[in-house]
Amino acid sequence: MAEVLQFSEFGGPERLRVVDVDDPPLAPDEVRYEVRAFALNRADLMFLAGEHYTVPQFPTRIGQEAAGVVTEVGSAVSRFQIGDRVSALPFHTLCHGNQGRTAVTPEDYLAPLTDGIDFIHGTSIWMQYLTAWFAFTEAADLKWGDTVLVRAAASSAGLGALQIAQLLGLKTVATIRTAAKRDLVLEHGANAVVIDGVDDLDAVSQEISLGRGFAASFDPIAGDSLFDYAHLLGPDAIVLGYGTLSDAQPVVPVAAMARVRARFHPYSMYNHVGDPHQRERAVAAISAALNGGQLSPLVDRVFEFADFAGAYEHMLSNQQSGKIVVQVEPPIEPADRA
Repeated sequence: MAEVLQFSEFGGPERLRVVDVDDPPLAPDEVRYEVRAFALNRADLMFLAGEHYTVPQFPTRIGQEAAGVVTEVGSAVSRFQIGDRVSALPFHTLCHGNQGRTAVTPEDYLAPLTDGIDFIHGTSIWMQYLTAWFAFTEAADLKWGDTVLVRAAASSAGLGALQIAQLLGLKTVATIRTAAKRDLVLEHGANAVVIDGVDDLDAVSQEISLGRGFAASFDPIAGDSLFDYAHLLGPDAIVLGYGTLSDAQPVVPVAAMARVRARFHPYSMYNHVGDPHQRERAVAAISAALNGGQLSPLVDRVFEFADFAGAYEHMLSNQQSGKIVVQVEPPIEPADRA
């Protein structure tokens, strides 16, 4: 048996419990691994509240990202063997939560973790980079030199988007709420930073885009946030709405967007990661960039497994920059007990 995080009714992190569960039998394509670290995501809060893309069936485990060491493989698994270090990709699933001391993930949604990346950073890769990669290359099909508006740029998704944009040769204007995080977003690749309600977004847009306007916006805020910049969208621009940080559904300024043939795209990474061709392209490109040093995931803070509730409280504070990670200590071997 192993300890995992589980919940049985909708609510907040207070619904989570540490539960001892038996290891389920593996399907032919599944891999079991000892979890050494797992990462929290805003999607976990939505999942807990019943507002996520994936609707849980109670009781259910939780978690999208984890890294660890393979302990068992299904009969059809060919890419991994016992002892391999792996990192889990987020995907649409009802039964593969991975926050706990052990997890099971289908082979297609695991990536090798190279020796140069530790488990803390290894669990901080895929949600932030895949979200931006699919948005910019598959949903939007942006071109080298295009300018992208990255809203809430100091979040883990925002920082990942800045790095992916730089990798793809895109220019970025990052918006943040306070000046305290200006240097952080510049260090992660932003060409310019705008403090909401303080700096002149219009002027910065004109300068960075050379008067062409934004080819896309990467916007997790929703509500009426589009009214702040719809007039700055360029011809055939795409608004990639991927969240509701404002706690309100998006309101689309139809006239302003129609003038430039812009469109609003309700975007989810889950609509792309299930496509094997898109997934393989993304994993190959991101892995190469990680190994080459062009991408470097930022970890905000690391919590111990016993303090998983503190990790969730930290996420609810909205003070983080980068990933919140929970570290799971390796199992105690008999020799260590002696």
